[in-house]
Amino acid sequence: MPKTSPASAAILLLGLAGTLHGASAQQAYPMASAAVQPVNDSFYVAPSAAVLAGAQPGTVLRYRAIPNTTYSARVNAAYQLMYRSTDSHGVPVAAVTTVLIPKTAPATGRKLLSYQAMYDSLQLNCTPSGLTVSGKLFEKGYVNTALDQGVLVVMSDYEGLQSQWMAGLNTAHSVLDGIRAAERFSQSGLSSATPVALMGYSGGGHATAWANEVALEYAPELNIVGAAMGGLPVKPLNVARKVDGTLFAGVYFGAVLGLSRANPQINPIDYATPAGLTMLKDMANRCLLGTLEGQPEMLTPYIFKKGSQYLKDPNFLDLPEMQAIGAANNLGNRLPKAPMYIFEGVLDEVMPLADVDQLVKTYCEQGQKVQYKRVPLGDHISLALSPSASMNYVLDRLNGKAAPNTCN
Repeated sequence: MPKTSPASAAILLLGLAGTLHGASAQQAYPMASAAVQPVNDSFYVAPSAAVLAGAQPGTVLRYRAIPNTTYSARVNAAYQLMYRSTDSHGVPVAAVTTVLIPKTAPATGRKLLSYQAMYDSLQLNCTPSGLTVSGKLFEKGYVNTALDQGVLVVMSDYEGLQSQWMAGLNTAHSVLDGIRAAERFSQSGLSSATPVALMGYSGGGHATAWANEVALEYAPELNIVGAAMGGLPVKPLNVARKVDGTLFAGVYFGAVLGLSRANPQINPIDYATPAGLTMLKDMANRCLLGTLEGQPEMLTPYIFKKGSQYLKDPNFLDLPEMQAIGAANNLGNRLPKAPMYIFEGVLDEVMPLADVDQLVKTYCEQGQKVQYKRVPLGDHISLALSPSASMNYVLDRLNGKAAPNTCN
């Protein structure tokens, strides 16, 4: 019989405890290693369907410390948590998040920033959790101001273990359950009364907006006090139309694959040309910003490519099944929980400005408090490099300042 190391024995016992107590125990794993990417890391393997079904949304299923080199000047401890969430169809699933506990965090009365990284990915190696461990997360410095003020940060892999990019409900649930998991984590010093702010840009703005819209129906107990978001894909099909044949065409093709993973009623293979079949297989391993993060880049191979090269029907986006999926993944159909700061570049090459204008109008008509800023010379990339206004907004909300309102 093979020998069992003390660490392995401890993990087995903790795992048994989790089973005996309905997966309520927080199972400890050895520290993460930058040498092991998520696709080869057993930490990312979901528990059984029975274990997930027996756990409440936001339950911490397992956790481990992560190397603290990225934030060592500011953070006292950093962890990865696997937690129970819910997909777009109500099925229990597992997801992973990262929790950063700053050295300046107070002993009591702690605050939390849920930062949604702009990760637009079709594979696990581009997740915020994995890239934080490797030190390659593009936005790794964007949360430093919050950490310096003693605010804890949670960064969830909101696409889930299946990388369901652009799937609105799955994304919202992953963000909200990531917050729940951080609040329930035994090392965090947080509670359900903790003030929480949401922040993100582009794909992270999409996740932030969706979480704010879904919070009242899915996680009403969370004390979300504000949300800052920019570069918003309000209507995914309109984004696809805008980028088709442009520098950002890969966004269209990647979104088709990501949405199909959340909507098994469509199989993109059935709609693809021979070249499209090759594209789909290739795209499954790519992510946006991959070039900067040591992974295959989504954009480069598909610059200026047209959907008609890969999809049999030139009116693919107008097909009834695609229209239904698009409608289900549009923002603006729910009442947001918290006041918002929304900003959008007038020169954005990816996101239709009219869609953002209409979303803000909808929120204002609902009586929401919205501070909206149209940036005259802003494009999609330049605004991604300017997080300070969003950070100032969410910190003001966490500090109890009244939210500004430009609706009138």
